Amino acid sequence: MKNEMVSPSLLDPAFLQKLERMKIITKRMMKGTQSGKRRSRQLGSSIEFADYRTYTPGDDIRQVDWNAFARLEKLFLKTFYDEQEIHVTLYLDSSKSMAYGNPSKFLVGKQLAAAFGYLSLHHFDRVTAYAFDQKIANHLPFLYGKAKVQALFRFLEELNPTVEGNINHALTNQKAIHGKAGVSIIISDFLFEEGYEKAISFIQSTNQEIILVQLLSKDELNPEFQGDLKLIDSESKQDKEITFSPYLLKEYHHTLDLFLEKIQHFANQRGISYLLVHPESSIEEIMVQAFKKANIIR
Repeated sequence: MKNEMVSPSLLDPAFLQKLERMKIITKRMMKGTQSGKRRSRQLGSSIEFADYRTYTPGDDIRQVDWNAFARLEKLFLKTFYDEQEIHVTLYLDSSKSMAYGNPSKFLVGKQLAAAFGYLSLHHFDRVTAYAFDQKIANHLPFLYGKAKVQALFRFLEELNPTVEGNINHALTNQKAIHGKAGVSIIISDFLFEEGYEKAISFIQSTNQEIILVQLLSKDELNPEFQGDLKLIDSESKQDKEITFSPYLLKEYHHTLDLFLEKIQHFANQRGISYLLVHPESSIEEIMVQAFKKANIIR
């Protein structure tokens, strides 16, 4: 694919070339229905060696390891992993709290979804994308092949955060699943009044390996406000007047730490990959450094 065909508003064409050398790491090997570039448990005829087994009459003589026969005087066959596609599902939080920050969490979320989608389509994995707030707001099903990159990018570019979010309501719904085993990547700030646990547990129960990507801005993690302020909730529009004192800042950090520890513990208990991302970091830094370090991509 020619990189100049891809919209520059989401990802730089030069970065796309780096993405083509990456792939999502799965904790379990998936079995697909189309030939792809990813190893599955199904043994086949790809070039990646799997194991030896004893020759039995009717086996393909071309798979015999004659070097092993010369040493052991027994016939052994080489077996290989068949390369299959997996199904990658992208869930992007499009609730209004994602509009916060500079750059906004939502813009970076769209860039991350574009990057994961691009590298998946490049490796002939199937991709489905959902945008959610209180419900599934938009849906792009069953993309396959590099030619579908533009469709994914157009879908993401047209999204805007508009209303209050409720992930538990949005994702515990048959409209939020497609019935295919695979990898589901949920990109959100996870700032929901009613929590997130029910939704993630539901998605995981549909035979999905989950990756949680939490976007929180530096201002949210380490606010530097001072004095008398009126805080307005970006989703509910409720306001509250406060005096931002050192004591209040200490309480804020304590509550934030508990919130982050809770989602990390929730993920660890369920074997879910979790990564906290700062939107102020470049998309290349996030993908190349943070996700590789977290063993989510290689």
